[in-house]
Amino acid sequence: MKLLILTCALILTVSPLFAQSVKEYNDQGMILLKKGNFKSAITEFTKAIELDHTNAAGYINRALCLAKQGDITDAISDSTQAIEINPKNAFFYYVRGTIYYDQGIMSQAVADFSQSIAIDPKIAKGYMSRALAYLRENDPNNAISDLTKALGLNPKYSRVYYNRAVGYYQLRQYDKAWADVHKAQALGDKVNPYFITALKQASGQ
Repeated sequence: MKLLILTCALILTVSPLFAQSVKEYNDQGMILLKKGNFKSAITEFTKAIELDHTNAAGYINRALCLAKQGDITDAISDSTQAIEINPKNAFFYYVRGTIYYDQGIMSQAVADFSQSIAIDPKIAKGYMSRALAYLRENDPNNAISDLTKALGLNPKYSRVYYNRAVGYYQLRQYDKAWADVHKAQALGDKVNPYFITALKQASGQ
């Protein structure tokens, strides 16, 4: 399951001497990124970074593009650079966490999601993402705890119910798994039919 999420351009803080040029490159990069033209977007973000090496938004947006192109080493390097420039930005840790997650490096993903949550504990997707990493590490108890917190922030987050059902399935708590499956479906989630089959077989339904 891929976690990488593309978002809108981040606010830049740059020197007035070249603010317009950096903004233009960054804005053009975001347009290309949203169109899926990652190679050209990287070129634009690179131009912005060359004008301002403290341009954290340029680094994190370029990291998103690099990850989409499969250049994981540079994507992690860029996201780390963004974090070093602004270590209090929860989104930067979240982006790097998603890159680690997509590469199957769960310990690093959990660490970055945890840091993102510590900075901004009111974002449901932070708990959701860390829970997915826990599930892949066969740690359903921590996953369920995070997913329950996510629901406390957004009770209509249908995918959270589905993933919590997976956690309950791993714990063989099938009644709770079914309850969450039904909640997910009621909210419009298309629950994986293979999971439904496995749950039916395990629960004897």
